[in-house]
Amino acid sequence: MNIMEKYINKVIQGECEKVLQEFPENSIDTIITDPPYGLSFMGKKWDYKIPSIEQWAECLRVAKPGATLLCFGGTRTYHRIACTIEDAGWVLKDCIMWIYGSGFPKATDISKQLDKKAGIEMKVGKGFKHAGEYGNRNLPDPTPQGEEREAMRHIPATEQSKLWNGWKSHGLKPAYEPIIVAVKPNDGSYADNALKWGVAGLNIDGGRVQTEENTGRPQYKSKGWKNTSGMTGSIDDNWKKGRYPANVIFDEEAGKMLDKQSGNTSVTGKRKNPLKGYHQPEGGEWFGRKNHNGSEYHDKGGASRFFYCAKASKAERNKGVENLDIPEYRWNNGGICQQIKGQKGNSHPTVKPLKLMEYLCTITKTPTGGIVLDPFLGSGTTAMACIKTGRDFIGIEKDKDYCEIAQKRIDATEEPLF
Repeated sequence: MNIMEKYINKVIQGECEKVLQEFPENSIDTIITDPPYGLSFMGKKWDYKIPSIEQWAECLRVAKPGATLLCFGGTRTYHRIACTIEDAGWVLKDCIMWIYGSGFPKATDISKQLDKKAGIEMKVGKGFKHAGEYGNRNLPDPTPQGEEREAMRHIPATEQSKLWNGWKSHGLKPAYEPIIVAVKPNDGSYADNALKWGVAGLNIDGGRVQTEENTGRPQYKSKGWKNTSGMTGSIDDNWKKGRYPANVIFDEEAGKMLDKQSGNTSVTGKRKNPLKGYHQPEGGEWFGRKNHNGSEYHDKGGASRFFYCAKASKAERNKGVENLDIPEYRWNNGGICQQIKGQKGNSHPTVKPLKLMEYLCTITKTPTGGIVLDPFLGSGTTAMACIKTGRDFIGIEKDKDYCEIAQKRIDATEEPLF
């Protein structure tokens, strides 16, 4: 039996570097992972440190030459993660920006601090805090709502707090996470590597941003045409595959926000004709010069149509673990993370959207599928995405509870109908 067969499509509990020591070298096609960011997120001990150089070096050893590594990171610490990946021998190629619409700023209100420093007690009233003239109950009539209510969460009481009203600590609204793109050096050229190891580059056509529009090429209706580069078939078939994947990914909410700002736009002017300056005698090949401006673009829509939009499902987080008695964690109105006792379901605090992970599995897919390794599996979304995209996976997670959650979510994931 192939030594890797006992690990394929399994969730393995343990420290990733120790588990990986059992793997033969050059056995993994792709690594997609969301490791600890080194932020001590929500008080979780596992998030105190970033992965070490030794851990990334072990990942490099088991990866095939030309294998792609996609690694999520935090905005404050991803540079540290990138450095350890590079120091382990990986080659940094790019950084994908995953942009999302959810999230809120976790900042300290300097005006509040000044009132507190002056000995003014913060009183809670009607779901938000007040100091000064409104006290605990005396709210203006009608009760403020929306942005007005937000602005009144704190009414400055001292001259200094009034001066600094609106100033907060460096807590901008979180709106993106970087995804580090790295590769294990090729064994020769990309073509050589593809032939020897069965992995090379990215699945660009498979990762195109789907569209119903024709993108950037004139639509010749004649069949059986042939140009000087040897491309044959209908131009409609060759060029209606969607837009090339970019290093920007939106979630559905962020895409809607972008489209709302941009409105429906269309590309104006003439598009370049790849056959401009050439003509074709009947039955012959294109050659010579012939003036041809090409047809106009007919491409319109919001700005998000140029990028991939991952549609996150609210139900997918707890699918398979609806009745699992593990407490969840949520942020309260004061910006403090609290454990919700008695709640059931997925307790992992950083679950990524399944559609996003499916896209990452698709764009890194080899012609034969290829094995995906996630050395920091968490609650198992990478493995679920592999099932959805027809790829084998190996998941490693050191936390026993998360392993249980991951396995139940994986068991509840349906394979695609193809």
